[in-house]
Amino acid sequence: MPTGLVTPRPAPAVEGQGAPQATPQGDPQGTPQGDLQGTLRGDLQTAPQATPQATRRVVPAAGVPRGGVEVADVLHRPVTAPPAHRRALRVVAGAAVVALVATATGGWVAQDRAHRQDVARAEARARVDAVTAAVDASSSSGARVEVATWTDARSSETGALTAALKTATAALAATTHAPADARAALQRAIDTARTTAADGAASLHALRTARAGLVAPQKAAQDGEKAWQTAEAERKAAEAAQRARQRVAAPPRTTTTGPGTGSAPVRRGIPAGGLVCSGTGGSGAREASASTLGAAINSYRASLGLPKLGVARSGSLTSHALDMGTRGGIWHSGGDNIVGCVGTSTASYLVQAWAHSLSHDKQMRRTDVSTMYVGAATQSGWLFGAVLFR
Repeated sequence: MPTGLVTPRPAPAVEGQGAPQATPQGDPQGTPQGDLQGTLRGDLQTAPQATPQATRRVVPAAGVPRGGVEVADVLHRPVTAPPAHRRALRVVAGAAVVALVATATGGWVAQDRAHRQDVARAEARARVDAVTAAVDASSSSGARVEVATWTDARSSETGALTAALKTATAALAATTHAPADARAALQRAIDTARTTAADGAASLHALRTARAGLVAPQKAAQDGEKAWQTAEAERKAAEAAQRARQRVAAPPRTTTTGPGTGSAPVRRGIPAGGLVCSGTGGSGAREASASTLGAAINSYRASLGLPKLGVARSGSLTSHALDMGTRGGIWHSGGDNIVGCVGTSTASYLVQAWAHSLSHDKQMRRTDVSTMYVGAATQSGWLFGAVLFR
C-alpha cells in the first residue's frame, strides 16, 4: 500500500459527455509517470468544462519525492475559467433580448406616434371644418345683408325719383309762360325719368342720374315763368301810369236813337274822353280770340316788310275789352297803346281802322318792340280790342 492517501472526488460532468478520461493516444496499457504532464496539458486543452467545486486534494507521505506532489497538485487543481462558447452564447442571447426589447419598444413607440398623428390630423380637420362652416355662414349672412341693403337703397332711390317726377310735372304745368325751349327740355327730362323709374332693372346710378337730370330743366322753366310774371307786373304798372297821361282812341263812332234822327250820342257810363260804339252795350259781351287779332296785326306788318311780333294774351286787356263791349264804347285803360271797335267780328277790319289813324298806325309799325299783348271781346256782333306793344 502506498504511504500517501489520495481522496478522489467526482470529476465535473460536461453536458452531453461522460466523465473525463485521461488515456494517452497509442498507449493501451496506460500512461507512464513521465508522460503525465503532457497528457495533462492535452486534457486541459480539450477537456470539458469543470466547476470550481471539482477538486482533488493530495496528502503527501514521508519519503515521496517533492516533484510527484507537485504533479498531483497540477493534475487536480480546479479549473475556474468559464468556457468561451458559453460567454458568447450569453452575449448573443443578451444582445437578442436587447434587440427584441428594442424592437418591441420601437414598434410600440412608432405605433403610438402614428396613433397620435392620426388623432392630431382628425382634430385639425375638425377645426378646419368648423372654421370653414363659420366662414360659409358668415359669407352667406354677409351676402344676405348686402342684398337687403342694395334692395333698400334701390327702393329709396325709386321713391325719391317718383317724388321728383311729381314736382317736375307740377312745375311744367305751372310754367305756361316760360320759354318754349325751356318747357320742352323739362318735358324730355320728365319722360326720361319716367322710363327709368318704370325699369325694374335700372341701377342705382341710373336712378340717381335721372333724378339729377330733372333739376336744371325744372329750374330753367321756373326762372322763365318768374321772368314773365315780373314783366307782366311791370306792364300793368306801365298801363296804370299811361292811363293818366295818354288818351288815344279810335276814330269817332257814335250811335243814335234811330236812323236819321240826328240825336246826340247816347253815353252808357263811358269815362270822359271815351267814344261810343253805336248799337252796342249791355249784357252778352264775350271774350274773343287774342291770337287772331295779333295775327291780323302781324299780317299787316309783314305787308310793310316789318318783322313779326310775339303774341301774348293779356288778362287785364281782355277784361278791359269786355268792359268796353258791355258799356258800348272805347277808352284807354292806361295799360294799352291802342283800343278800338268795329261793327264786325273780323279782326282784319279793326286793323284797317287803326291803320287809317296816324297815331294807331304808328304803334302797329313799331320796330323797338318784340311782343304785343292783346285783349279782345265781342258784343252785339261788334269786335272790341286793346293792344300793348313792348
